Amino acid sequence: MKHITTKFQKLSTPAAVLVSLGAALVLALVLEIGVFQFSYFTQGSGSYAETMLDLSGVEGWNGEALALLPENPSVSLDGFSLPVRSATITTAGPAKVLTGTLGICDAASPAKTAGAGTFTVNPGGRENTATVRIQSRGDLTRLRLTFEELNEPVFLISVTLNARQPLTIHWLRVFLLTGLLAALFLALRFRLYAQDYQPDRRSHKLLNLGVLLLALFISAGILYGSDASHQLLRPYPTLEEVRSPEMVVDAYMQQLDAFEKGQLELDLDVNPALEELGNLYDKGERDLNHITYHWDRAYYHGKYYSYFGLAPLFMVYYPIYWLTGMLPTTVFAGSCLTVFAILCIFAAIQGLMRLFRPKANLLLFLLGEMAVVGGSFLWLLQASASSFYYLPLIASFGWLGAFTALACYGYLAEKPWKRVLLFALCGLSVVMLVLSRPNAALLAMAFAAPLFLRILFDKKRSARQRFLESALPFLIPVLIGAAGIMYYNYIRFGSFFEFGTSYQLTESDIRFNSVTFSLHHFGSMLYHYFAESFVYTEFFPFLRFTTEKCVDFGNYLYQEYSAGLLQMPLNLGIFLLIPAVFTRSSSSDQNGLLKKQTGVLVLLAALGLGYLDFMLGGIHIRYVCDLTLALSVLALFLILEQIHFDGTRSARILYVIVLCAILVTIGRGVLTIFSNETNDVLLKNPDFYLYVSRIFHS
Repeated sequence: MKHITTKFQKLSTPAAVLVSLGAALVLALVLEIGVFQFSYFTQGSGSYAETMLDLSGVEGWNGEALALLPENPSVSLDGFSLPVRSATITTAGPAKVLTGTLGICDAASPAKTAGAGTFTVNPGGRENTATVRIQSRGDLTRLRLTFEELNEPVFLISVTLNARQPLTIHWLRVFLLTGLLAALFLALRFRLYAQDYQPDRRSHKLLNLGVLLLALFISAGILYGSDASHQLLRPYPTLEEVRSPEMVVDAYMQQLDAFEKGQLELDLDVNPALEELGNLYDKGERDLNHITYHWDRAYYHGKYYSYFGLAPLFMVYYPIYWLTGMLPTTVFAGSCLTVFAILCIFAAIQGLMRLFRPKANLLLFLLGEMAVVGGSFLWLLQASASSFYYLPLIASFGWLGAFTALACYGYLAEKPWKRVLLFALCGLSVVMLVLSRPNAALLAMAFAAPLFLRILFDKKRSARQRFLESALPFLIPVLIGAAGIMYYNYIRFGSFFEFGTSYQLTESDIRFNSVTFSLHHFGSMLYHYFAESFVYTEFFPFLRFTTEKCVDFGNYLYQEYSAGLLQMPLNLGIFLLIPAVFTRSSSSDQNGLLKKQTGVLVLLAALGLGYLDFMLGGIHIRYVCDLTLALSVLALFLILEQIHFDGTRSARILYVIVLCAILVTIGRGVLTIFSNETNDVLLKNPDFYLYVSRIFHS
């Protein structure tokens, strides 16, 4: 073994990569066949006769299948007595994931049916068959099958005991195992854990590119899995679709339709009875009077408006409409915005690396980039994009990343034309950030304040560099954009700073929401936005968001699916800000002072934004996500600054703990693709959902 390791260490880089891939593929196949498919080779042992149960005598048999109805989703099968180690169920019916349970009677429990296993199937797709392992004690005499939460008929085609299972290689699992093992071999071969990241080194650039491509590959997988029809575009909506109170089209399609008709207000029918209500913004009064209206649109002076940020409209909807004459589905729009966000986040991390110049461990840096995407819930946002509410949030991730990257590179630029261009684009990114999520501008200001003040008061820079080449190019697009946004608000709602949220027809009268400081409310925000736990489960996807309520707010508070951002272990790195702040640095270390100022301001801004969202919005994973990107990036850089693979035993133990935390963050980020508010993969592509879930089954 030592001889093989020595020869492996002496291989050239291309040869080492090829050998690692080959060895990883071989080992992955060995694990697939020898571990996950082990039961295939043990089927011949014992006296287990394959027996197909007769369903024709059961009530509900239609000559081809046994119908199970919502009012009676169970069936008991008996009249047999034999040892059983598996039951294979074949179904037909609706295309959706259904969960069922099996109960048995055997020698150990002859009278009372005991639970023996669960299964999941998609009756209307390829994954319509499931095999449940059973360990009967003595002969099995009864089998009871029950479907959970059945709301339409499902048909039982066959139930076979001890059916011989074919050797079925799960190629996605083999692919993933190959990738993981190859990455492990290469990390050990090149000692990535012991190297420092060097942004200008060619091999490190290639590794960084590989991580970026992997993040984009996962995003492409989400696009594929979010809808079995894989529809990317849809025709321009008809007037009936635009005006449908059932929200057949999203708010961005309605807004584009309004702009194309030369108007600001949405082309929606207005119910005159709304104006006759005492408070038309009170949902209870609207429901009590059976008033029809358009849900969650801003209603002001007899007209409907959209209060959602316009950035996705300009970034995706209009370009696709101009190019094709069609409109993107919300899933496709969310995917386009996610690709933009991932590119900008990676650019921001690179910019911050060049600005702060931390001595970063290579392996932690590469995995940390992936962990930022997962730990900020970006993949979750994309997987939830069938709900257009997530589109402006994804756009804000991209523009916050773009602003950070442009600010860093603008500060470091040496050529005047490059500095002017970068700061002009930086100013434009602020405008687009406000057009995505206005509140997110608070985080951009917190990051920019120390950096921009340093530029303005940097004695080493000439007045031309500070003002004409930096401040002015930044301020011009910001001021023009601010004027345009305020004018747009004013001509709609009569206020420069009203985006329409106060006038939305939603769960409550938003006009009464206000920001008043309370330690009690601040503590509630810290719990729900930072500490609130996932609900962990035994089966795939192993976690889900909680609907735990804040029951002592004192009045109505909007509350939906959520979890605290510290459920992503990477984000625990923000606590490293404490030793970072209290570590003394020399007066000449201006870079160290900039790091401390930026870290403190970003954390304070995140806390302030969280409290603002809590008081004005409520509890929802979308509001939590307003904070996650900034804090995930902050946590990553604090980790890179303080965690190293040094020679001491304690340092290496801490390194391994942090490395595991980063890997857990990536894993949880991927799992949230399959468990979120909209559950697009589960509901719209059940075959893909079940195929992925089988990765964890042997």
